[in-house]
Amino acid sequence: MNQQEANRRMEEEIQFFPWFVQNYFRKKSGDQYSSITLYEYAKEYRRFLTWLIQEGFSSATELSEVTLAEFAALWPEDLEFYKAHLVKAPKILKESTQKRLEESEQSLPLRQNATVQRGITAVRSLFNYLADAVDRTTGKPYLEHNMMRKVANVKDNKTMAERGAAIEKKLFLDEEALDFLDFVEHRYLDTLKSRQAITAFKKNQIRDLAIIGLFLGTGMRLSELVNMNVQDLAAGEARVYRKGGKWDMVVISSVAIEFLTEYLAQRTILYQPDENEPALFLTRYRGKAKRIASGAIEAMVGKYSEAFKIKISPHKLRHSVATQLYTKTNSLVQVAEQLGQSGTSATTVYTHIAGKKKRDAMNDLWT
Repeated sequence: MNQQEANRRMEEEIQFFPWFVQNYFRKKSGDQYSSITLYEYAKEYRRFLTWLIQEGFSSATELSEVTLAEFAALWPEDLEFYKAHLVKAPKILKESTQKRLEESEQSLPLRQNATVQRGITAVRSLFNYLADAVDRTTGKPYLEHNMMRKVANVKDNKTMAERGAAIEKKLFLDEEALDFLDFVEHRYLDTLKSRQAITAFKKNQIRDLAIIGLFLGTGMRLSELVNMNVQDLAAGEARVYRKGGKWDMVVISSVAIEFLTEYLAQRTILYQPDENEPALFLTRYRGKAKRIASGAIEAMVGKYSEAFKIKISPHKLRHSVATQLYTKTNSLVQVAEQLGQSGTSATTVYTHIAGKKKRDAMNDLWT
């Protein structure tokens, strides 16, 4: 999903929210927060407001009717109750999957800690805003007491080593990343049977190699790659719009340069875009070139990686880059800078990914 589409969906969501929640989105949009992040928050606020009504914390019948006074009346134990609700709430599944589980009397899977924490983080952000923003009439904050400050984050019961081991199984490290690109370039065609699949692959192969190369050559997020425009590419660098609404310049590894150069040379011929089409990566839909969607890229990476070794996501390619960079530099700061992280806490997991070199070191310990 690109920023424009996310902004459209966000606007559709917030029109049903109370005025003070709408004010939150106006403030964050003015602060240039990512539209994708704000859309995800909007979905969390819809969930929270719906829960307030269902559990009787609000007398409203519509989301827009929830009042600021009802927010102010919430106590920490009420918000802990909501956190418990998030933990127990089933993950959002396709209707067919949900029906199959119900018919087989299997219990629906609980939401993962990271998903629950996202809901808590979103609600906390809203409460922080309401505690800081000043009402023009009274000159006082919308909320005099921020009860979300007393609600703890969700605990992650997995150790860093356990998380690292789980991640490592779905990474392309050392020569494997280069072999993956070589597979897409020279061997994937041999796995195809139908003429339609062969035709589609040949048409998009140059673009797909450039996309995978850019993932492996930068470690950027899927949303950052989707939203890139042609003008965002410079000599050996890419200009990306990071989470939190900040622009950043990221170094592109030489592994990606050749594929990008080839794609740029063929972009107009392959997709015939309008002269004013800025999107870097394109697809053709109903006879017109348009920006490729994040879902299409996820499906493309999954298709190639499954045929190569194991089905992975673009995010795992990001993990692969981070792990490889840490192995080469032994610097979490450099990894954080390349990935666009504000600190090193999110990159600490890469120090716990065993990897071939650590295993070799232990095997040779007493020899």
